[in-house]
Amino acid sequence: MIKGFLWFLLLYMVPMLILSMVSAPIDFFQEYTTYIGVFAAIAVFFVVIAELLSKTVFQHACNIAKALVMMVFFVHALNGGFLTVNFETIRISVDLRVYLAMLLAISFLGLAKSALQTLNFLSEKITDDKLPTH
Repeated sequence: MIKGFLWFLLLYMVPMLILSMVSAPIDFFQEYTTYIGVFAAIAVFFVVIAELLSKTVFQHACNIAKALVMMVFFVHALNGGFLTVNFETIRISVDLRVYLAMLLAISFLGLAKSALQTLNFLSEKITDDKLPTH
């Protein structure tokens, strides 16, 4: 539970503190401050669940689910790679598809790592079960 609290501080409180320190109007970033909160909630949820299920195959399944949920979250939060900000009469659109692709590639690596850790865990479990006891 302490890990979850520390992750909450790191992923929610620090970005909000930085936004308030740079004198950025939080109302202007309202949609993105909501995404910061959702991101922190998802990360803390999976940290707590992984700790509760540690040393079981379900911990690895949780890590796989976390990677998949984060990929969906990133695509949704970045609107498929196109962000649009409206000022009074000016509309600014930013194409972030390359950065989204890099972020998804890193997430796919995390997914592959979790899948390989699951296979390793299961193979060690099978090996430990087959060892003769004298």
